Amino acid sequence: MQISVWAQQRNKLVVDAISLCLRARRRDRMTGFTLIEMMAVLTLAALMAGVAIPAMQRWFDSISERAQLTEMSIQFQRLAARAALLSQTVKLSKTSWQDKLGDGEVALVLPEGWSLINENAVIFYHSGVCAGGIVDLSGPQKRMVQLQIAPVSCDVSVVR
Repeated sequence: MQISVWAQQRNKLVVDAISLCLRARRRDRMTGFTLIEMMAVLTLAALMAGVAIPAMQRWFDSISERAQLTEMSIQFQRLAARAALLSQTVKLSKTSWQDKLGDGEVALVLPEGWSLINENAVIFYHSGVCAGGIVDLSGPQKRMVQLQIAPVSCDVSVVR
């Protein structure tokens, strides 16, 4: 009978040893990532960045351009008020938009990279009204934009 108890204990020790080895192998396998897994993740991240970065740049450029167009629209509306305050008629064309008015300031301060390319002058009268018309602007990357100035009210809208 002692032999069978001894055999049972031996079998139990063998099973425990095998179980311990299997757990150790499983733990060793689960401790890190393989090189292939890391390369796959890095490749996917690079592909996603390659798509996202240009899209974000276009989005940023679009927002920046809209802000600049809004700023220019406000300047055109303020120019009518400045003409009335200075009792001065202002004619804007591609050669006169940088001329100084009676207050010593230039007629328009356009954002960097923008210029007025109108052949026909847009007139802002000394009474605070304007004749209206289309203002052609050249922006960054040779982008052409048209602003329409409404007669009398001098409201500005983007035509493109």
